[in-house]
Amino acid sequence: MTLSKPITSRSADSMVNDLRLSLRRYILWSLFSLAAILIILFSIQNSDSFFDGMDGMLKRTMIRVAERAQLDTSGSAKILDFYISDQYNKLPEKIRSSFKPTDFQPYVLLKNINKPNWFKRPESAQFALLARLPNGDIRYVSQAFEAPPTRQTRPFHINRIIYNILLGLIALASFALALQFLMRSVTRPVEKLQQWAAKLDEKQLDSPIPSFKYKELDALAHIIHNSLQDVRTTLYREREFVNHASHELRTPIAVIRSSSELLQRVVDPENIKGNNAIARIDHASKTMADLTETLLWLGRDTHETLPLNAINIKSMIEQISENLMYLLSGKEVTVNCHLENCELTLPKTATEIIIGNIIRNAYQHTYCGSVEINLNSQILTVINKEKSSPRAPNYIEKENLDDGYGIGIKLIDKLATKLGWSYQHRALNNGYQVVLSLSD
Repeated sequence: MTLSKPITSRSADSMVNDLRLSLRRYILWSLFSLAAILIILFSIQNSDSFFDGMDGMLKRTMIRVAERAQLDTSGSAKILDFYISDQYNKLPEKIRSSFKPTDFQPYVLLKNINKPNWFKRPESAQFALLARLPNGDIRYVSQAFEAPPTRQTRPFHINRIIYNILLGLIALASFALALQFLMRSVTRPVEKLQQWAAKLDEKQLDSPIPSFKYKELDALAHIIHNSLQDVRTTLYREREFVNHASHELRTPIAVIRSSSELLQRVVDPENIKGNNAIARIDHASKTMADLTETLLWLGRDTHETLPLNAINIKSMIEQISENLMYLLSGKEVTVNCHLENCELTLPKTATEIIIGNIIRNAYQHTYCGSVEINLNSQILTVINKEKSSPRAPNYIEKENLDDGYGIGIKLIDKLATKLGWSYQHRALNNGYQVVLSLSD
């Protein structure tokens, strides 16, 4: 884990664009929709209240006119624009054509407004009311309006409904502008925090933390900064361990190498067992030295390359497979090798580590079945198939077989990635498959 490469702004932008829901748009449209609903409801309530008030005033006026009107001998009277009668048949023709006798209910205002559409003034209107006097008599009160003549026809008239609609649209536009200003004042510091966090790397951790206007964002910036500082401290500690380990491990390995060379000189050449033991010690010390250098190279944050050698991959696989046969001792496991000749220029020790651990994993986790090792061109495929055994692992539930042996699948993946090799592994129903693509 390193902090040397900061997160680029392009990658940060792509991460943001991949989000299906934008927090800014969600809040903006939620508040805008809520405001639109409230403004529409209040506009409708305002229009209803206005017309209810007008109807109430007209109704009250009609009742007062009915109570105070003095009918003539024909049973009717006219006060201002109100026509009062004691019978339905004595009402004006326009009122009778607009309302039926059954429509009249005591103190219920009847309305008939002839209006082509909302954008034009009413052409005519008729109002009627049935009032009951204290002495029990009834009075029919009516009023009719005609549109006054105009010199020129206007395209539309700003009546009360249009006025409420325009007022609501103005209020909604004002709220949208205020909401946009509010969202911009909030999102700009958040975007500034995002850009600062995206550009934050190991070198910029010592720089002062900028202010992001709001104390909550400043607290979040301090949390991010402190977390990365802790990661950097851990990284420095690991680097120091690697540097110390490189010196501490080389010394005992050098002692073992020198001691094995000394033993080769003093042991009798006819002592076959002794010479074989010394040869194994010498081979193990060389392997340990190469392994140490490879692991230290893997742990260092450097672009140095390992020494390259011409390697016969087929011979290496055969030798590794033979050396690991002890893992199949006492097991009913069949090994099938289909290897093609392949010579590449690769880091020898790193290649041995990766291939050796892949084959080791297959041997160690197969109890009754078969192991197939195929080398086709530069692609190595290892498949272990399990028949049935109480000790057989559940490959589906245990996807990563990393029980501590060798350097583990995860570290193999890391080493193959650093070498630029393609490494894939997946669990099967009754086994495990590993595919390694070598490239020099």
